[in-house]
Amino acid sequence: MRRARAWLLRLLAPFTRARREREFAEELQSHLAMHIEDSVRAGLSREAARRHALVKLGGVAQIKEQYRDRTGLPFVDHLLQDIRIGARMLRRNPTFAVVAVLTLALGIGANTAIFSLVNAVLLRPLPFPAPDRLVLIWATNTKNGDIQDVASYPDVEAWRAQSRSFDGMAAFTSRGAMLAGDARAERVPALQTMSGFFETLGVQPAMGRTFRAEEDAPGSRVVILSDLGWQRHFGGRADVLGRTLRLNEKPHTVIGVMPEGLVVLPLEPEHVYTTIPRESNRNHGYLRTIARLKSDVSREAAQAEMDAITRQIAAEFPKSNEAVGANVMPLVDAIAGDARPGLLICLGAVVAVLLVACTNVANLLLSRNVSRHRELALRTALGAGRLRLMQQLLTESLLIALSGGALGLLVATWSAPLLAALLQDSFPIPRIDGARTDGAVLAFTLLVSVATAVVFGGIHAVAAAAPQPGDALREASRTTTGGPAGRRVRSILVVTEMALALALLAGAGALLKSLLTMRATAPGFQSENVLTVDFWLPESKLKNDADRVQFLETVVSRVSALPGARSAALVTNLPLNGGYDSLGFRIVGKPPPQPRGYYSANFNVVSPGYFRTLMVPVRAGREFGSNDSMAAPRVIVINEAAAARFWPGEDALGKQITLHPSTQPLTVVGIVGDVRQMSLGSAVRPEIYVNYQQPTPDWPGLTLVVSTDSGPAALAPTVRAVAESVDRAVPFARVRTLDDVLAGSIAAPRVYTILLGSFALLGLTLAGVGLYGVVSYAASQRVHEIGIRQALGAARRDILTLVLRHGMWLAGVGLAVGLGGAVGLTRLLTSLEPTIQAANPWTLAAVSAVLLGVALAATFVPAYRASRIDPLVALRHE
Repeated sequence: MRRARAWLLRLLAPFTRARREREFAEELQSHLAMHIEDSVRAGLSREAARRHALVKLGGVAQIKEQYRDRTGLPFVDHLLQDIRIGARMLRRNPTFAVVAVLTLALGIGANTAIFSLVNAVLLRPLPFPAPDRLVLIWATNTKNGDIQDVASYPDVEAWRAQSRSFDGMAAFTSRGAMLAGDARAERVPALQTMSGFFETLGVQPAMGRTFRAEEDAPGSRVVILSDLGWQRHFGGRADVLGRTLRLNEKPHTVIGVMPEGLVVLPLEPEHVYTTIPRESNRNHGYLRTIARLKSDVSREAAQAEMDAITRQIAAEFPKSNEAVGANVMPLVDAIAGDARPGLLICLGAVVAVLLVACTNVANLLLSRNVSRHRELALRTALGAGRLRLMQQLLTESLLIALSGGALGLLVATWSAPLLAALLQDSFPIPRIDGARTDGAVLAFTLLVSVATAVVFGGIHAVAAAAPQPGDALREASRTTTGGPAGRRVRSILVVTEMALALALLAGAGALLKSLLTMRATAPGFQSENVLTVDFWLPESKLKNDADRVQFLETVVSRVSALPGARSAALVTNLPLNGGYDSLGFRIVGKPPPQPRGYYSANFNVVSPGYFRTLMVPVRAGREFGSNDSMAAPRVIVINEAAAARFWPGEDALGKQITLHPSTQPLTVVGIVGDVRQMSLGSAVRPEIYVNYQQPTPDWPGLTLVVSTDSGPAALAPTVRAVAESVDRAVPFARVRTLDDVLAGSIAAPRVYTILLGSFALLGLTLAGVGLYGVVSYAASQRVHEIGIRQALGAARRDILTLVLRHGMWLAGVGLAVGLGGAVGLTRLLTSLEPTIQAANPWTLAAVSAVLLGVALAATFVPAYRASRIDPLVALRHE
């Protein structure tokens, strides 16, 4: 109890210091007075008695120091004292303080802003109970190297029945649903799930119930509403349970409403949940599988079990599952998807910028030690140890870093939402709209600020905390930054800055070159003055070929007749829109390839006039015509890549294929130019076009493309209104120009190029400033030497060359060191854009030239100034 009370008093000591110091001083004076009186009574004079009393007490100052150590916390006392001294020193040097704080604020602010995005997308827990136990199980394919593939219904059932590592498992797929409205049909985001899906997530409905096992059977007509769907389609009515909702032209009964905030797919928040009809086709992969790990099972153990299960399934069903495995991935990583590498690379880039800022501030501190060298030496002479001086210098660095961190946090709080909006407007990133300054961001900013203080403050403290008192007090030596050791430290810092700046420039240069290459790549079609309208066919029109063809012909003919419209056509997968479908087929007269037994290519459904509307050149034969009707022989058009791949060295016209399992032949009647279907940066794949006037796969999504005389955006409302007037049961969705689609296909590399380019420019600027500071300081230290050289006959050109050589040598060493980092960063960037060449010599040469140009500019100013020094003034300088 007594010890606890003593520690409590120590903890409270900083808050009661003045009163305790006053009481102790009074008590000490009374003791001193009593000793003096005793000595006077013993016969000593009062002056001798006072001297004797002081000797007997051991010194008042020493006693006070011992008292402070015993009644307080020395480390805290020293820290508070160092803070007061550091703040006073910064107030005396406002220019230095402002420059250092602003430099760090740029670096810390950039780091905090990017971390806000990383935290929102990758780190913030998902809104489910125990989200760290949730995993997504992808199917894998060892033949094509795909590690994130969809699974078939029978495979998911087998996984669920045989696994023992999970508390729950269920599959789902994202499919839009057509919701019948009062005026017209509307396509709403929907999720099809197995029973047990919500139980696996750990979510209970706000109203009603979830799906039962028997409702997985085909023909089930029950639906669960999300809170968003409940509010939007039923106005939040409490009597929604049991009501009928017409989805995909069929009545569904509402059995539940999920709680507010539940969103499984953040990019397109679902309105309704329906069941997945059970099926037995193992070749039909379309499901993603979510599972919850048991509390005592690791993800690695679950992966090992899933590997064993998939091997067993492959042994039982070799024809469909020979190469099929499983990949157990944390759900948060799966949701982040392709955004993860881009955000982490950006975070690494801003860390590099912060390191450049740290080296700049370290150089500033080392330069500032010129004026503080005598002060530090005097402290050493009075008994301050090296560790005590280092503590003082680190405390000053911490004050600068925390000030920079506070300002950087303000910058990040303002810029992070703008960055999130920029990314979200350019390409979708899950959960990025949740970027904000929360506890994690505050903790990160504090951690980065402290780490920054340790980095630049540590360099400064080690270099400055060991002065030689005798030499310093006699002013007989150079300062700590003027000696050989100090010059080496400053040179190493500049070389580091240059190396980091080169790596950032190389990354930005590689992205820029890739972006320019993609922009210069011909897409294979004409995008100017083309309007696109997405819509979905209801199931009734998909199943009835006559109704489907009549509806589509009516839409195309009415839109084509509009004033300002040149032509109109239809396509299932619009180029560069991110979608494609592939089918297996056999070539008539050729043996099927082994072991698959069929060929594979991209398939697309188009209407007559599609190639004319997009100005895709017909290389041979013809495109589809009005005579290619449902009763006519089935025909196809292929691209040049398909002709070269499947009929090399032959004339592909007249060749025939069959779609598995059908045996009806499809004849090649035309060969068209290659169209970039997936992206401008990926290779063209073989593509086969099917005529929508003939039997086609049941693909409900279609896009109407309209070539206009000019200004397609102005025609958009009219085109949509005319298309919707044909059938109110068909929901028409997005209306965009094809130029917008083309621009959107390169949005991700464009935004990442802008971000990395901005970081590289900031790093290059800071590195240039750092080099300028080092060369300027080195020249100022050599003024006397320059005067002697001039007196001995050196021309101004010689002095200019002398200083330039020093700066360019530092830049050259930094360039050589940074080449390795440049190659490594460009290799990492291939995860963002596969077309990037990791060690492209032209890119490296270009960014090296930029770096050397900046270095030359930064070095020339102090070199020119040194060459203009008056020799008489220089010889008097010391």
